[in-house]
Amino acid sequence: MRSRIVMNSRLIAAQLLMALLLTSCAGGPTGPTQAEKEAAAARFASETAAAKAAAEEAGRIHIGVAGPMTGDFEVYGNDMRRGAELAVADINAAGGVLGRELVLEVADDHCGIEDADAAARELVSRGVVFVDGHFCSGSSILGSKVYAGADVLQITPSSTNTLLTDTAHREKVTTLLRVVGRDDMQGDFAAEWLAAAYADQPIAIVSDNGLYGKGIAARLLAKLKEKGIRPIIDGQFTQGQTSYATLVEALKKSGARVLYVAAYHDDIGRIAWALRVAKLDIELVGPDVLNNPEFWSFSQTKGNGARFSDFAPAIERPEAAELVARFRAQGVEPTNYTLNAYAAVQVFAAGAEATKGTDAKAIAAYLRAKSVKTVLGELSWDEKGDLKEGNYIWSDIPQVAYRLSSWLSAAAPEATIFRSRAVFSVAKHPEPVGSSRESLPWWRGGAVFQCAGRTCPAAFVEFELGTLSRA
Repeated sequence: MRSRIVMNSRLIAAQLLMALLLTSCAGGPTGPTQAEKEAAAARFASETAAAKAAAEEAGRIHIGVAGPMTGDFEVYGNDMRRGAELAVADINAAGGVLGRELVLEVADDHCGIEDADAAARELVSRGVVFVDGHFCSGSSILGSKVYAGADVLQITPSSTNTLLTDTAHREKVTTLLRVVGRDDMQGDFAAEWLAAAYADQPIAIVSDNGLYGKGIAARLLAKLKEKGIRPIIDGQFTQGQTSYATLVEALKKSGARVLYVAAYHDDIGRIAWALRVAKLDIELVGPDVLNNPEFWSFSQTKGNGARFSDFAPAIERPEAAELVARFRAQGVEPTNYTLNAYAAVQVFAAGAEATKGTDAKAIAAYLRAKSVKTVLGELSWDEKGDLKEGNYIWSDIPQVAYRLSSWLSAAAPEATIFRSRAVFSVAKHPEPVGSSRESLPWWRGGAVFQCAGRTCPAAFVEFELGTLSRA
């Protein structure tokens, strides 16, 4: 579930900025000299070339997958690993890449900064020519610096932070791409919908002062400007405010019919509470961070009806149907991360075959000029290595209770819990995962309760200490 990562995005951003600052400060009185840096880079390049040569002599192509294979986020790393493993198996069964067998190397970065650097160097030392990873954006950025110096292609299946490709582009790193949309692409998606749903009606847009919110808001405002639409309110607020009385008053005076908030779920939750207490008849819209159970708590149960953008479920794509069926036959429920990781290997293989080699720069240049058919559909990239098109859908938080109400045991003693594709979605998975009488291990997604063939009004569940339980 995406929200488990979103809750830590501020920490990741802080770690990343600190790492970048430390990098920029190297070479001072206690840092290495320029000559020492160049010597270290030369040694690293020589060792990398030797590792690749050794792999080639064995008649194989070594590729890697890097992510949190252990620790708090291991479920996501293992989703990635499963996708990469099956892609490698499928490609090898079809003859490999350039007539050579693929060998998958796995590295655990714990979704960390220092661990990401170590994991990247470990993969490079094994002679990999391509890395499917990393999972967390901070890890991907640190890893990209290692891969760029080793001429290793990197395709991330999950890192959405705008800094990832923006930084690489600024530093002229061309060997980094994504098979997932970047955060601020949600601004384009929201603009199209706002222009159609609220044509000729007053629109309000506010964002916090963080990179995530400002990036989304900037693209949203730019796209609306292209359409000749000027929001009646366009402003910023400071993260973590306890009162939004000024915003509420401004919205009352403006007559805005819809408010888009580009921020984190805690601030949007508090804004939702303020709007409902003030009895403002205004639709609340936000980005994918609202796919998070904590939003309900921050809104003090007044977040009903909020709309948010989120990645479309990859498992529902027709191109992925056969692969999804194979995973389920193995007892594995694939996620977006599973299929994205599979697609990343497909993209590498297509690029290597087209360029008749494994040179990272050549493959990356080819991919920026061409499109590739994958289980995610046909993908194409811009000059930064970002997807040209994102794949988003709208979800909303239905008008139902968040916690299971006390009537459930009496009204529906045999209620069945089904997997759902998003925390606040009411779309059920065909396979039940338990009953209302059980406490189940943590799983990514929400739940729908089926009562005598119909959906019960209480569609949400309580997430507490890794269990799914009745309130």
